[in-house]
Amino acid sequence: MTNMAAVRWILLLSVFVWRSQAVFNRPYEIKLQNNEYTDLLVAINKDVPEDHRIVDRLKEILTEASRDLYVATNNRAVFKEVKILIPRTWTKKPEYNPAGTETFERANVRVDVLNPLYGDNPYVQQKGGCGEGGDYMHLTPKYVVDKQYGEAYWGPNGKTFVHEWGHLRWGLFNEYGGDGATGESFPHFYRSSAGGVEPVRCSDKVAGYSLHMVTGAPCQLIPATGVYEPECRFYPDFSGNQATGSYMYMHFLNEVTEFCHSDPEGDPLSFHNREAPNKFNVVCGGQSAWDVMNKHQDFANGANPPRAVDSTVPNFELLQESDFFRIVLVLDVSGSMEGEPIRRLNQVATRFIRSTVFFGTSVGVVTFSDDASIDHPVVSVTSQAVRDDLIAAVPTGTGGYTCIGCGLLKGIEALEAVGPPQGGVILLVTDGEENRDPRIRDVIPALLRKRVIVATIAYSRGADALLQSLALQTGGLSFFSGIHDSTALDNAFTATLEATAGSKGVKLLSEDKIISGRQTYASHVYVDNSVGENTTFSVSWLSGRRPRVAVESPLGLVITEGSPMYDITSDTITIDIPGIATPGKWVYNITNNGPDDQNITVFVTSNSVNDNEPIKVTAQVSAVSLNYSSSQPTALKIFASVRKGYLPVIGAVVKVLVEKPPHSQVEEITLLDNGAGADVTKNDGIYSRYFFGFSADGRYGVSVKVDNAQGDAGFVVINRARSSGAPPLDPDTEYASGGNVQQEPLDQFQRMTTGGVFEVQGVPSGGVSTRDMLPPSRVDDLAVVEVSYADATVTLSWTALGDDFDQGGPAQYVEIRYGRHFDQIADDFHGSASVNHSQVLQGSLTSPPEPGSVQTIVILVPDRGDNVTFVFAVRMCDEADNCGHPSNIVAANLEYIPEPVYVNDTITWAIVGSVLGVAALVAILALLFCKVLKPRAIKPAKSANTASANDNPSFVAT
Repeated sequence: MTNMAAVRWILLLSVFVWRSQAVFNRPYEIKLQNNEYTDLLVAINKDVPEDHRIVDRLKEILTEASRDLYVATNNRAVFKEVKILIPRTWTKKPEYNPAGTETFERANVRVDVLNPLYGDNPYVQQKGGCGEGGDYMHLTPKYVVDKQYGEAYWGPNGKTFVHEWGHLRWGLFNEYGGDGATGESFPHFYRSSAGGVEPVRCSDKVAGYSLHMVTGAPCQLIPATGVYEPECRFYPDFSGNQATGSYMYMHFLNEVTEFCHSDPEGDPLSFHNREAPNKFNVVCGGQSAWDVMNKHQDFANGANPPRAVDSTVPNFELLQESDFFRIVLVLDVSGSMEGEPIRRLNQVATRFIRSTVFFGTSVGVVTFSDDASIDHPVVSVTSQAVRDDLIAAVPTGTGGYTCIGCGLLKGIEALEAVGPPQGGVILLVTDGEENRDPRIRDVIPALLRKRVIVATIAYSRGADALLQSLALQTGGLSFFSGIHDSTALDNAFTATLEATAGSKGVKLLSEDKIISGRQTYASHVYVDNSVGENTTFSVSWLSGRRPRVAVESPLGLVITEGSPMYDITSDTITIDIPGIATPGKWVYNITNNGPDDQNITVFVTSNSVNDNEPIKVTAQVSAVSLNYSSSQPTALKIFASVRKGYLPVIGAVVKVLVEKPPHSQVEEITLLDNGAGADVTKNDGIYSRYFFGFSADGRYGVSVKVDNAQGDAGFVVINRARSSGAPPLDPDTEYASGGNVQQEPLDQFQRMTTGGVFEVQGVPSGGVSTRDMLPPSRVDDLAVVEVSYADATVTLSWTALGDDFDQGGPAQYVEIRYGRHFDQIADDFHGSASVNHSQVLQGSLTSPPEPGSVQTIVILVPDRGDNVTFVFAVRMCDEADNCGHPSNIVAANLEYIPEPVYVNDTITWAIVGSVLGVAALVAILALLFCKVLKPRAIKPAKSANTASANDNPSFVAT
């Protein structure tokens, strides 16, 4: 019975797809109907200087990409409707329509300042597994505008876009080797089980040659690995290539027009090479691109079959963001909100208006019960007096029934009073089910027609079930907060502003504490040097005497009651730090002045300083709805992205708090960035973990806290390669940025945010038992560390996993199987030979280390000599014999390889120096020659693509 349950889990996870994109900053929903993609949103960041060539070039790139996509998908898809969002900082033009639910934060394609890790390399932010689409595609202004530059380095713009579309839309991965920007590495060459060293390529019909990328000498084999030296590269033969695949390998080759497939009856020149140890094969278990694409909703079950289209040219709509951000708080004041709920809502809304809303934001207040009223019109926050007026309109009384539709309509009315409503945001907070007309479903058409974004906060487990759907349909976010939880409610308010308006505010701390009578609670928070402006400490209470609060700065300055920084308003104490808060440890003490226990809520917020990029955390869940009674997946992935600008922050302690029904118990999980289990890429700043601790049907709230109290975190500052994006046209440019992956240390810091809400139905009575039912996750980083011909040994390593997926204690044992041919172990893992204890010279099959640790085993193999290659795969199992899927497959060559013989370094560098000297002389003569000739245009990279195999393989097209 246990094994059957485990099989069910494995099958469900093997077809794991997102019911929804990420709850936080959910990308704009792209549709494919009748072979036509619509609602593709391309946005330009407000920090990009105005340059209308960007818009013109985006049209050109998308037009080329649509044509190439049509061919690449075998006449099954084109781009039909594309929206280009112009930032509000650019000059207004008559042809720009006002934006509605379109925001930069939701754009599928972003034109933004470069990511220092990748330079101008186009790439997709991709955190999910095989078949799970990416978050966004990033293009730089230089790449977009300078066509000659972009095509010289990465090939035709349209084909490059289609390559990245594979990542973004279908969850494909790269089919080439290389060192990723965050240190992730995949080999450039591998030992084929059929014999010989092969370049990592797909298809294996791509023609080319292999040379040392520095010296240009023939590549030499390394005895310890059995493959070529690390500096060896495969150079495509631009004139002699016939391979038609694949777009995820070298899309820039003229002949490449397809994605790789696995159909034996298909084109042999684009047949998938499942043996190449690239990221695609590792993550997707050897599937081809079309294997994965045919499971995507775009093409699954024969959807969008091939057809002739009249035109592949897209229609473009130019939109522009509104000059000002407008948000209406639509607050429930029905009878069920009486008592603690309305008091907490009042505190949070007051704090939001006072400390979170930035100057220039327009805010209004609407309340609803039997009907609705505008308690304060939408006004621009330009002074403290305006804030005070808005705070005075925040409700304190309750009564009546619940007409949510009334509140939504009144919210629209409040927005229309100051102009067109499109792009405005309604933040709806309610604790109950609607029981008066009009209903939510009645109002949704008007919201969609007027293009108003609605963010929803379910302020109790009994809040209306349509809230998540309302947010999903209108492009807003959805959150959950228990009525006794001010921190979740406050985090939801803050996250809404951040996601829709790009606030500079950063939440450093939020916590609820019960302080015993006459006792003092002491704690601290770190203010790092990426923030410090408008730093605010806020302490609220619901009952009892006013507490005494003291805050001490890192320099020893103590702020107490009576200080001009200390303000008391009703049941909230606020301490505003003037100027820039001193970086370091700020200590706060809160004393309960009464005899009874007192519930205290503490918030600390701060803004970024000038143009300094603050450390920010965003959280996501992989689905908003799960159902145990259907074939939908019954496990969840939780993600938290920790970044400083675009740079990943690694080494932080990231914890997720999941509030579970029916009694609001909280489960804490530590997220990992180790490239194992739920985490796809190591050290990319995206921390991940599976969650399956479902306790009952209902809403689950997610919040995230990030801590660097030990000072171990840092951000990656130098990349080594560009393989995380489109491959460079010339392998030599892979190292154009130079240097190794380095980590810049960070100050001690803290951050908090919300991950939104998800809902689960069909949970068995008593919750889900995971005891001995779940297998360990699949190992996907198996590697050959070393091969010894003399000892007839192979050293393997991988990241050890937990007893249950990526959680729990160590797995019980590891099963290693091997064979002489790749197909043998790929198609029949269980029928392949098993490594026994007598073959293990170092390490253990039965004592795996703690999850997340590196496990290493030295294996004695039964044969060695010419053309002897073994392939290996592993899987980890628990004490109930629940085993994960077989890992990626690796090959080890056991033939004798002599030590490589290198030319004397002095002679080598003398030759290199002579070559460089001649090159420099030629360059000088060319410059002098150009002065007496009329300038002419640089030839595009297409001419370089026709270079002969005898031409210099180290050319860099510029």
